Amino acid sequence: MPPQSLPATVESVGAAYWAMLQRIAVLAACVDTGFLVLYSLLGAKTLALMNLGSIALYLAVWWLLRLRCNSLAIALVWIEVLGHAALGSLLLGWDSEFHYFLLLFVPAIVVGAPARRAVPMMVLLLACYAGLYAACETWAPLSPLPPLQLEIARWVNILLAFALFYATAAFYRQRVRAAEQQLRRLARVDALTGLSNRTHFHERASAELARARREGRTVTLMLADVDEFKVVNDRHGHHAGDRVLASVARAMGDALREHDLLARWGGEEFMALLPSTDEALARSVAERVRAAVEALDVPNEDAPLRVTLSFGLAEVRDGDLHAATLQADAALYASKRSGRNRVTHAGDLGDPPQGAPSATTEVAPARARRDGATRRTLSPRRRRGPPPLPA
Repeated sequence: MPPQSLPATVESVGAAYWAMLQRIAVLAACVDTGFLVLYSLLGAKTLALMNLGSIALYLAVWWLLRLRCNSLAIALVWIEVLGHAALGSLLLGWDSEFHYFLLLFVPAIVVGAPARRAVPMMVLLLACYAGLYAACETWAPLSPLPPLQLEIARWVNILLAFALFYATAAFYRQRVRAAEQQLRRLARVDALTGLSNRTHFHERASAELARARREGRTVTLMLADVDEFKVVNDRHGHHAGDRVLASVARAMGDALREHDLLARWGGEEFMALLPSTDEALARSVAERVRAAVEALDVPNEDAPLRVTLSFGLAEVRDGDLHAATLQADAALYASKRSGRNRVTHAGDLGDPPQGAPSATTEVAPARARRDGATRRTLSPRRRRGPPPLPA
């Protein structure tokens, strides 16, 4: 089963916020164009001119956001909304509901402003809102409309404010859901290789083993370890080691079957569950994976690196994944002792070799013994150019 490579990082809330503002700027310019026509028909020339200015400001905001002049764009948005709400309320009165547009700043402040600035900005917004109310009670309306026309303007503002609140809430709901999906994925996937991590592998393996027991199917566990991985890190650096692991994961995924479950088990170890696979078929699958990895040319600064895998196979009996893991680890240990780059089945072992893990030992000590076994130098693939590193 090919590993699912991690997608490009989900668009951050910040980047999506600026993209949303660009769309809102265009939409606001279109809305103000409609208001320009409406107030011209209602005979409110001052409001019509105000909307003409608003159209120009929102087009400027859109252009500044494209240029990534975000701070200046935000300042223009504040000027436009505050000015629009203040002039509209003073000209037509508080009942025209222009003040609703000030409330649109609340979610923008909470989400967009740094925590230390959010509270002061909210206090400032509240002061502007209260000041506008006091001004309207004292001076408004400066340019009153007839009752019917005022009612039309009022309901247009109410509907528009509701629509903008809905759009804002829908945007943040979508971002929250996207973030939750990304967190769930990160909890299941190894970020370097794109394979399932150990926790997710256990979840999927438990379901597969339960199904296999009901149907009486044989399941084989495959454990693989990159040979001489420490040499890669010591000689070529950890970035080269990361490239090796990612390349091995892709090669293994391509060589396995669609229904096989592959995971990064930890460090340079990989584990695969092979459903409906007896010993003979498991050997064939493991040999195919081994050959695919052996044929790899892992990119490196000097010359492509050659890597190999050692394998341990074990049948999962009675759904006991832990016991099969210990047996597969013992088989893997035998592959390491026999020269690496080979496949060993737990059935080949007979009596466990001296020092090898048995069904009653833990896996970690066996790994430590594997790491201390005689090493074979991993070297770049021979080609014209700089000679390989000395052994």
